Amino acid sequence: MKKHLNKFISAVLCIALLSGCNAEKENIGSENGGSENNSKVSDSATTLPVNKTEETAKTEATEKDEPKSEEETIRMEMIERSLISTGNTERIQKAITKAKNGEEVTLAYLGGSITQGVGATPDNKTCYAALSAKLFAEKFAKDENKINYVNAGIAGTPSLLGITRCNSDIISTRPDVVFVEFAVNDGTDATSRDVYESLVRKLLNSETSPAVILIFTVLSNGYTAQDNMQATGEHYDLGMISVREAITPEIDAGRMTFIGEYAVDEAHPSNFGHALISDFIGYYLDRAEATESSPYTVPEDVQFTASFENLENITEGSEYIVSNGDFEYGLANCFTYNKGWKRSGGAENAPMVMELEFSKLTIAYKQVNSKTNGAADVYIDGEKVKTLKGYSENGWGNVVAEIVYPLQEAESHRVEIKMAEGDEDKEITVLGIGYVR
Repeated sequence: MKKHLNKFISAVLCIALLSGCNAEKENIGSENGGSENNSKVSDSATTLPVNKTEETAKTEATEKDEPKSEEETIRMEMIERSLISTGNTERIQKAITKAKNGEEVTLAYLGGSITQGVGATPDNKTCYAALSAKLFAEKFAKDENKINYVNAGIAGTPSLLGITRCNSDIISTRPDVVFVEFAVNDGTDATSRDVYESLVRKLLNSETSPAVILIFTVLSNGYTAQDNMQATGEHYDLGMISVREAITPEIDAGRMTFIGEYAVDEAHPSNFGHALISDFIGYYLDRAEATESSPYTVPEDVQFTASFENLENITEGSEYIVSNGDFEYGLANCFTYNKGWKRSGGAENAPMVMELEFSKLTIAYKQVNSKTNGAADVYIDGEKVKTLKGYSENGWGNVVAEIVYPLQEAESHRVEIKMAEGDEDKEITVLGIGYVR
C-alpha cells in the first residue's frame, strides 16, 4: 500500500503553487510590482481560466465515472474525515459570492510554524496557506487579481501571541476569511482556553465580520489541543477541520507514516502534508458553498471565558508611554514585527515607563541564543512581577509572549521595564505590548 500512497504523494505535489508565504497582503495572480506594509506583491502563478469549456466539462464528467484507484479512495476518505463541521456558512458564502462577482476578497491565516510553512519546500509556495488561497481563487474568483492572501504564521507561538498581534497582523488587513491554527502550540489549561476563545471572539466581532475557520493540527505523539478548541468552535458554530481525524486511521493501519510521509518531523507537514491540508480546506469550501445558510450572530455568552477579547496594543508615540528610557524604537526584523523597542548594552539602565489603566498586560519580546542579550524585569507600581528572558540557550530569534499581569478589574498602574540586576550591559528587544482594560 505504501507504494500506492507514494504515487499519490507525487501526484499531489503537482498542485498549482502560489508565490509568497509571508505576513504581507498579497494579490493572487497579479504580475504587478508591490511595496512594503501589506501591499500587493508580484506573483508568478499562472492565472487559470475561470470558465470551463464544454470539452473540459465532458472530460471531467467521464473521469468522475471511472473507478477510483486504491490510493485515490484513501485520499478521499482522509479528506472526508477531516471535516468536523461546516458550521454556519453565511459569512463564508458572502466571501465566495464576492469572489464570483469580481470583488476584492482577503484570506488571512493566523497560526504557528505550520501556518508559516515550516516543512514545506519552498515554504513560500507550498505551505498549506498559500496552496489553499490559490485554490480558493481558482474555485471562485472571477478575477484572481482581486483575491488577497495574508500569511501571519510565526513559528513556535501560541494563541497568546496570536491575540497580541491580531490587530496589526490580521484585523488591519480587513479580512473576509480567517483560518486559525494553534492546536499544537497551545496548552489545554484554563488560561490557554481563555486566550483561544478570546481570539476567536475578537476575530468574529471585528469590523469586517469575517468567516472564521478553525484548523486543528496534531503532533506525531498524538498531542493536540483540538478537544478544547473544538468545544469553542461548536459553541460559535464555526467551520472546523481536523488533521488528526483525517490521518490517524491511515497511520494506525500502517498505510501511511507520520514522519517521512505526512510530516518531515514530529510536527511539521511535508510538501505532501501541506498539500493534503489544502485539500481539506478545499473540501470544506465545497461543502460550505453547497450548504444552505442562515443569518449568523455571534453568541453573547462564552464557552469558557474570553477575558482577553478586547486586548489593544500600545504603539510607539502612544500617550501611555511616559518615557522610552534606554529603549530605542526602530527596526526589529523579527517575523511580522518590523519594528520594536530595543535596549542596547552599555546604557544607563533607564527604564521604559508607561502609565495606563488595565486589568491585563501582555508583552512579546525576541529571544536569542547570544549572551549579548539578557533579562529584563517588569515592575508594576514598583513591584517586580515578571522577568523577560531575552537570552536562552534554545533561542533562535523566536518570539515569546508573556502574560505579565492578570487582574480581574482594571486599575491605573505605572509600568517599568529595565534590565535585570547583573544584565545592565546587555540587550533585549520588546516587540509588542498589549493591554485589556
